[in-house]
Amino acid sequence: MKRTLLAFAAGLLAAGLVAAAPREAAPAGEDIQLVATNGVAGKPNVTNSLDGRPVLTVSNVQPGQSRTGQVTLKNTGSAPERVWVWQTALTTGPAGRPDLSAWVRLSVYDSALARTVYVGPYNGFPPVDRPIQLCGVPTKKDACPSWAKGESHTYTFTVTFPDAAAGSGVNVNSYQSTWLRSQLDWTSAI
Repeated sequence: MKRTLLAFAAGLLAAGLVAAAPREAAPAGEDIQLVATNGVAGKPNVTNSLDGRPVLTVSNVQPGQSRTGQVTLKNTGSAPERVWVWQTALTTGPAGRPDLSAWVRLSVYDSALARTVYVGPYNGFPPVDRPIQLCGVPTKKDACPSWAKGESHTYTFTVTFPDAAAGSGVNVNSYQSTWLRSQLDWTSAI
């Protein structure tokens, strides 16, 4: 199992208001932090290019802005592998505040296949009981094959803090000083 950790906190908001970074969120000065780690004992068959280093570190995100980061996964095993990704450990805060994970949007783009594998609310990213299969390069016989030995894919994670449409009744300032964290796990099997 491979792990990618994602933490997000609402920072600079509408009307130029600056939110103080909550202590429970990413380290000081960071509103978004995405870290890639290999979380398995022994030699993993799918590795990532940034093991333990940030994929994405952002501060002062404003409504309407997006931030992106990339990680490359590679099948380093000796055979084709099926690969899946899911989200675990989603937490938001502080208690009693709006759920930032319901407002923030997440998309995951696979550059090897030139397609988006997920786009939607952050809290809608599939959990372990509904993982997303990450397809290998399609063939005439299989639209979603295993990854070939040595096959790699670069994934772009985009986190967007949407602005509220006029008259929508949503006050984006209510997300000031809120935060969220989650972990994205991936695994493979022959």
